[in-house]
Amino acid sequence: MQALRNSNLADKIREKQVAYDWGDGIVVYDQPEKLLHDTDKTEYHLAPQMKAYFKGVQDELIIFSPYFVPGKKGTAFLVSLAERGVRVRILTNSLASNDVGLVHAGYAKYRKSLLRGGVELYEMNKKLTRLQRKEKKGTGGSSKASLHAKSFVFDRQQVFIGSLNLDPRAVVHNTEIGVVIDSPKIGEGMTAVFDTVTEKAAFRLELVKNANGSEGIRWHGMVDGEVKTFSVDPYTGFWRRFGIGFMGLLPIESQL
Repeated sequence: MQALRNSNLADKIREKQVAYDWGDGIVVYDQPEKLLHDTDKTEYHLAPQMKAYFKGVQDELIIFSPYFVPGKKGTAFLVSLAERGVRVRILTNSLASNDVGLVHAGYAKYRKSLLRGGVELYEMNKKLTRLQRKEKKGTGGSSKASLHAKSFVFDRQQVFIGSLNLDPRAVVHNTEIGVVIDSPKIGEGMTAVFDTVTEKAAFRLELVKNANGSEGIRWHGMVDGEVKTFSVDPYTGFWRRFGIGFMGLLPIESQL
């Protein structure tokens, strides 16, 4: 409570420097009983409360998710949206900016399928130091991650903001909470934030054909004020990429 009272946001509210946009909000959450039941008891889960919003998208879906492990079903769903004309754009952490390499291993194996299916992928253009990777915020992640906000924007009309990452651990095992706000103005504002971040502080991923006919990924972004393209995960060495690739082969996705 003391941290809240002394926060920059609290100071701005007291000084009447915060502009408010009013709209209806619905709180969605995992019930605590979720932890006492088998994972198939989804009546206690947050995720089913979000299904209608995802399935109801007509034109555009924007996802901010620091940890993003869509799995086979999630990948197929996002590709199906793109195939019916929905623009799907996702911003997540790169290997260099992700403080949990194991989670990145679960995400990386779906990149080509997503790109091939018309989904737009962006990864944060930042490299965490070794010390930053070690500084954890509890056991659930790090406050030092380049991207920490979790938000989904549906047709620029409705916005989810909360604690939910799109990964199996958050969806199935953790208890999460968020609010869905019905406000076109906030939706447009979050879209503008996404556009700014992906233009100035993220890599755009592109699927290309290599000379030998195989598929490869290219990362396009700004480095020292100039546009640069990488053919491997930016700011990473061979052994880190090798290790992440090996971990991606392990049958542990449900725990990521």
